[in-house]
Order: sequence, then C-alpha cells, then structure tokens
Amino acid sequence: MAFQNITDSKPPFGAPDGHWLDAGRLRLYTCAALICYVSFFGIWMFRAWVLIVPGLIQPGADFVVFWSAASVALEHGAAAPYSYDLLQAKEISIMPDLAVGGGMLPWFYPPTFLLPLLPLGLLPYGGAAFVFLLGGVSWYGWAMRRTLPWRGAWIAALGFPGVAVVVATGQNALWLAGTAGLALTLLHRRPMVAGLLLGLVTVKPHLAIMFPLALFCAGEWRVLLGLVASATALAVLSLVCFGVEPFLAFLNATAVARMAVEDGAAMLVRMPTMFAATKLLLGGVTVPYVVHAIFACAAVASVIYAWSRPCSFALRAAVLCTAMLLVPPYLYDYDLAFLGIAIAWLGIHAYRHGWLAGERELLVMLWLLPLYGLLAGEWVGIQLMPLGLILALALAVWRIRLERTGKAFAEHDTRDPGRRLAVPQD
Repeated sequence: MAFQNITDSKPPFGAPDGHWLDAGRLRLYTCAALICYVSFFGIWMFRAWVLIVPGLIQPGADFVVFWSAASVALEHGAAAPYSYDLLQAKEISIMPDLAVGGGMLPWFYPPTFLLPLLPLGLLPYGGAAFVFLLGGVSWYGWAMRRTLPWRGAWIAALGFPGVAVVVATGQNALWLAGTAGLALTLLHRRPMVAGLLLGLVTVKPHLAIMFPLALFCAGEWRVLLGLVASATALAVLSLVCFGVEPFLAFLNATAVARMAVEDGAAMLVRMPTMFAATKLLLGGVTVPYVVHAIFACAAVASVIYAWSRPCSFALRAAVLCTAMLLVPPYLYDYDLAFLGIAIAWLGIHAYRHGWLAGERELLVMLWLLPLYGLLAGEWVGIQLMPLGLILALALAVWRIRLERTGKAFAEHDTRDPGRRLAVPQD
C-alpha cells in the first residue's frame, strides 16, 4: 500500500471549487477575531483595574475559586475547599464584589485536581492567574499545532472563540482540551503516553467518561492501560497526600451541583446540554432528564459505531470529542474548548476527501458556537448550543457511513496524525 503525503504547507481551505471560504478569508477572519479579542480584553482590563468601575467583574474571575481552593487547602487541609465559609472568605478577600448578595464560587472538583493546583496557592493571586491562563492558552495552542498539519493553522485554532471564552471566565478547559487533543495525536505513535495523558483528564470526571468506552471498542489496550494507570496513580497519590475526607466531601459537593442544575440556580443559558435546553423550554426535572438521556444514549451509540469498526481516525476523534460534550448534564460553554478539537479533525478529513455541500458553513457555525451563551443566551432565553453539537456529531457519523459504504476513500492513520498525515491508496 502506497501513501500520498499531505504537506504541512498546504492550507485546509484552498477551495479550488471557488467556495467563499478560501485560505485567504480564513486567515483574514482569524486575524480579525484575534484583534477583537485583544481589544475587548484590553478595554475590560482597563475598566476593571485602572478605572475600577464598581460592580465590574474582573477578567478570568472563575480562577479565584482555583486559587482560593489551593490557598485554603494549604492553610487548613485538603477538605477545607469544600467548606463554603472558608472558601467564601478567601474568595471575597481577593474579589470583594463577590460579597454583594452573599455570592461565592463553590469548589466542585475532586481532590485529584487539587493536587496539581497546590503550587499556585503559593503564588500571589495575580501571578498565579497569569501563569494559569497563559499556560492554558500555550498548551492548547501547542496541542492544536500538533493536530493540524498546515503551517500556521494553530493561529486559527487560537482564534477559536472557545479559547476567548475560557480566558474570559478563567477556567481550566484549555488545559484539559489540550491534554486530550495531544493524546489523540499520539494515540498510534505513542499509545502509552496518549493513555497517560487521557488519564489526567479524569480530574474533571464527567468529561472523561467516554474515553475508556472508545478505547475499549477499538481494542486500543495499551492506551486504555495507560489511562487506567494514570488515573489510578493520580487518585492514589491524592489519597495518600490528603486522606479520605476530601473524597467524601467531593461526593457531597456533586450532590450540591446536581441540585443547582435541577433547581435552575445554575446559569442554564450558558449550559450547552439537552437538559438545560429542555428545562428552559418546559421546566421541571423529569422531562429534561428523559430528553437528555435520549441524546446521551445516541452520543454513546455514535462512539461505539465509530470506534468499534475501522474508519478514518479523524472521524473517530471528531465523534469522540463531540459525543463527550453531549453525555453529561452538567457542562458550561467554556468546556466547548473540546469542540475546537472536533472542528480541527472534521476539517482535516474534509480536506483529505473533499467537502460536502454546506460543510464549511456548518464548521463556521460551530466555530462561533461558544459565543452564544455569553452574547445571546440570556437575551434569546433558550439554549441552542446543544443543537450545534448534535449537528457536529451527525456530520461525523454521516461521514463514517459514506466511508464505510464505499462513497469516500477509506483512511487508516498509522502515523502520528499531528505531524505527518497520509492517505492510503491501493
């Protein structure tokens, strides 16, 4: 079997068919987006830190819970971040505006995530936030550079609005999505390393539950072994360092998070889940759970369909990164950083085998999707983001069907997909 190499310098949207989204426009729109982000954050920081506008939330405000949890844990023990009083006092000492209305950002993460956060608690808040956010952007950008084979395409990846949403909120999704994205690029070339990386994503358990299923279906035993070893080692190390009490406190915290979603106290307009979408439309709890369960089961079935039989690795990766966002009922728009990985793999596959009608327009819509919750969700009053995820999943599954029925070239990636891509030809 011979391989036809795709060079790194060739852009993904060359559009020889005269499509409006060519390589030039892609670069132009990406640069325009990056300029908008820089301007937006510049104005925001000036108003928050120079003009000190009363009531204005600081950029990256959610990071205060990460730093506060680490700081409180260093002072009072690993179970302390789950104490509302201790955590709230620390958060208000950094952001006094949180005291208005008795607000606070709760700690819902397992002790396995607290362990790598502890060093940040030794730094001043500003320095820790800078390291955390800049490190997340750099890690995500490097992972996308390894994923996308075209020179300079990682810039378009950083222009993905999901990155800006994570930075604006101060969340950890870039670290986790970058870790998962890098693992996918190494899956065939360095299976054990890929598994070890995927095991780290278990610090946010509801986002990691689909990885073992996919690896099991594909018979990727070395990757699965690495995942189990990494996750187990992290849990055991946390247990040895912290004891049992923080794990029990974490279980109680998950119940609080579930109640917040069910009661509508959570920001449903920013939750790209079928549960949130249905609850905003119909209210109640039972019907939203039933509707969500139906689509979650469809997402699980899609992963089994994609990973249990041979097909293009790019499509497998796209299905996995999209389905994992449709399964948990608790999810926020900043977690759509994982959608950027799915968009990248869908673009890679479409460039290799040709674009379907409307496919580029759908990818543009998906590229813009993370902005919906912040810019339009509250104004519109309904949750539309899960519909975008469903369309992305349907596109990937349809592509697999076309490939398996002989209507598209079959592709089997055996090399590192993040560095040198190849299309097998008989």
